[in-house]
Amino acid sequence: MMKPRGISFFLMSALLAFSVNADTLTLRKDHPERYVVQKGDTLWDISGRFLTKPWLWPKLWNMNRQIKDPHWIYPGDRLRLTWVNGQPRLVLEQSDFRDGKKVIRLSPKMRVEEKQAPVSVVEFSEIAPFLKADAVVDNSAEFNKAPYVLGENDDSSIYMSQGQTIHVRGKPDINTTYGVYHQGNLYKDEQTGEELGQQLELVGVVQPEELFSNNTAAVKVLSSFSEIRRGDRLLPMLNESSIDAFFVPQPGNLPKPAHIIDIPMKSTYVGRYDTVILDKGARENLKPGDVFGIVRPGAEVVDNGPDNVIYEQDGTAGEKLMNKEKMTLQSDHIGEVMVVKVYQKTSLAIIMNSKAIVRAGYAVENP
Repeated sequence: MMKPRGISFFLMSALLAFSVNADTLTLRKDHPERYVVQKGDTLWDISGRFLTKPWLWPKLWNMNRQIKDPHWIYPGDRLRLTWVNGQPRLVLEQSDFRDGKKVIRLSPKMRVEEKQAPVSVVEFSEIAPFLKADAVVDNSAEFNKAPYVLGENDDSSIYMSQGQTIHVRGKPDINTTYGVYHQGNLYKDEQTGEELGQQLELVGVVQPEELFSNNTAAVKVLSSFSEIRRGDRLLPMLNESSIDAFFVPQPGNLPKPAHIIDIPMKSTYVGRYDTVILDKGARENLKPGDVFGIVRPGAEVVDNGPDNVIYEQDGTAGEKLMNKEKMTLQSDHIGEVMVVKVYQKTSLAIIMNSKAIVRAGYAVENP
């Protein structure tokens, strides 16, 4: 798994100069004047202590000239809130962690240097597994051309797992590691019926060992996360170098709300750092780093007076017939998601913050 890499504040600021200038930084009422960076902090977390909109953290830093090369902050750094031209800024007040090292003095002639990782935007280890494995395939026709599992020589075996050598139809590249995927839901637009993509479940990782003349190959199962079944498809795994470890947060810009259409982990609800699938993608100009607000729909209420207020889903048929007034409560904003992987018509996003349970079907809109 890839380890966090450093973040250049000057680079981030330059990238966001045009996208965040129109956004006003609003401080939280309970913001601190100073903060000492803790191990495990992320830039989103730190900015969330100061700002009501933590995705605007690059602007909070972009006037900071005190942080020298490599422009990173580390656990133990002391930050102070100041003001520049009427705008809040965070500056480095004191640090023993320059060059990624903490100095622990043991005596006048001896010291031990402990390496420290710089603070990242989000905790990359939390989301790396989802980024390394595709979750949606845009073109079902191309997917159907991929090699697929035939089984093993024990013809009674329906499921295969780690350590086994299995056979596949097709000619995978001997020098490429493949993910084994089981087809899940076919995503469709609920209003138009348009196909948006094929959901995939990563069930294992295999390495081709030998190609045969009859258009088959033997592959070794390196790992399995679920049972590998006959018919499961093989797709090349992404190299770690091709995965974006960090994301530049920026306010999303959609002409109309998107929706959460699936939860890859098959949970009925999710929370912070869990992943969700959105029904908008590259064709709607979504980009990694786009931040959107999560909107919980208003509940339907059957109002039969102050002594008999019933939620629609809980009411009996008789109670609904007695209805004097059926109404929908006002929807509310319960958190934020950030896009981390974009497909043509869908995208993978992580929940950065939520104050309530997030479910499939919830809308996401510009923050």
